[in-house]
Amino acid sequence: MESLSVDDVLNIIGQFGRSQRQFYIGISILQFFLVFHMLLNVFTGLDPTFKCYAKDGEPKSEPLINQCFDDSPQNCTITYTTEYKSFASEWNLICSEKYKVALVQSVWMGGVMTGALLLGGVADVIGRLKTLMIALLGTIAFEGFSAFAPTFMVMVVLRYLGGICCSLVILVSFVLSQELVGMDWRSFCGIFVAMFFAVGIGVFAAIASVMDTWRTLTFVCSVSGIMFLILPCYIPESPRWLASQGRNDEAKDILEGMARRNGKLGSLPTNWEISITGNNKDENDKKPQGVGILVSHPYVLLLTLIQIYSWFVNSATYYGLTIAASNLGGDAYVSTALSGLIEIPACVVAIAIIDRIGRRLTLCGFMMIGGSACLCIQFLPTSFSNVKTLLALCGKLSISASFSVCYIHSAEIFPTAIRNSGMGIVSVAARVGGMLAPLILMLGDILPNLQFTALGIMTFVAGVLNLKLPETLGQPMPESVADILALRNAGKTGSISKDYQYNKLETGDEDTEEVIVRPRSPFMRGKTMTEDQMPLIEE
Repeated sequence: MESLSVDDVLNIIGQFGRSQRQFYIGISILQFFLVFHMLLNVFTGLDPTFKCYAKDGEPKSEPLINQCFDDSPQNCTITYTTEYKSFASEWNLICSEKYKVALVQSVWMGGVMTGALLLGGVADVIGRLKTLMIALLGTIAFEGFSAFAPTFMVMVVLRYLGGICCSLVILVSFVLSQELVGMDWRSFCGIFVAMFFAVGIGVFAAIASVMDTWRTLTFVCSVSGIMFLILPCYIPESPRWLASQGRNDEAKDILEGMARRNGKLGSLPTNWEISITGNNKDENDKKPQGVGILVSHPYVLLLTLIQIYSWFVNSATYYGLTIAASNLGGDAYVSTALSGLIEIPACVVAIAIIDRIGRRLTLCGFMMIGGSACLCIQFLPTSFSNVKTLLALCGKLSISASFSVCYIHSAEIFPTAIRNSGMGIVSVAARVGGMLAPLILMLGDILPNLQFTALGIMTFVAGVLNLKLPETLGQPMPESVADILALRNAGKTGSISKDYQYNKLETGDEDTEEVIVRPRSPFMRGKTMTEDQMPLIEE
């Protein structure tokens, strides 16, 4: 009986065939639902315009416009002049109480961080699909109930719980998008998901523009997730995860079903079985399991720490530049839509180069360009406002591209057995970065543009550190620590020599296999590959 890995099977039946395209469409559209909740506070907490009439003391002939006496709404008889009713206007969160509006977003991000930290490994235990469905139900329920919250504190608690569930939807949907396709299409699918997210921002702004209250908007955004509860009807469990759990028969059935829909069932051998490295019982008895794998070897620990810092910086810089650029237009709906749509060119550029120069150089290049652009802002005189805007835009485009590449690169570094746990850990770092972004921006009150200098230094340093990460272009997803170490060993060999052979990143096995040459990406098929473009190898 012939033994084939999941990657071998996908190479035979099609890495991005008809079945995978159907799966991918569902996962991509799911990004719209995630956008709705990640940016919900932008419009549900929209700043209202109002008039403040003196409640006590000397009568005032004229009211204050968008200001409060002694900066306290308790000293005012408030008349709101905006038609849209946000929770800020419902609960008078203006003037000295305005900070509570931002607090809602911080609490929600805290929920996302909590979910990634405490529950990120759930999908590695019960499976990707079950976790996704449970998290979707939780997000719909908690976020939906928040639309009927009688008090501000009840709404905050419900949004926190919704953030916990939403974090799992974010993580699992991305992991599934990577594990159901072949290696040649991973980068395309990963970045294209980010493009759907960018388009979703524009769609969300359009929906919000026709809503008259925050409760209606919250309810509509929540119940829109009900349509995604049918995903298990046509998206299967990850065969990679099933194989990593020793459930090879189930993985085989799913792969054969994909082959049937792709019209490639006859291309598979008559008798075959799933093979996977690093999952033998003897090995499981000796090697640390769970997230302990990430600290089981100094090199693996180094990779984990670098990725944690990189995700923290990407998130802090992304949200920092987004908030700093919030004055691009007077209309909140137009500004929000543009802030998302402007990320599409970044995704297009990333797709164009990630399979040509590799994940590592793409990630480092974007981060170093973005960091340099932010650093330059500090040294420009005030009169160069247009140049500063251009540099800030360059930084936003670069960090948007690097953030999308981060997802792909990290998913290809963490082994299958703890991939969701690993992605959860770096996601926690990203949420911390997002929560600290407003504080970093306050550096501008100390020295003009100092916030851009801080973000620039952090981003540039992260770009340099990422050079220590292994290149994963053209490689099967690692299944064990041995596979991760093989990435390092392969990187040390430099360019390909005829004396070397490729053996699917297995260590400790001296038997060599026939040399396999795979295209670097779906766009490179039929083209001659030079030595430096071939897959990683071992001696």
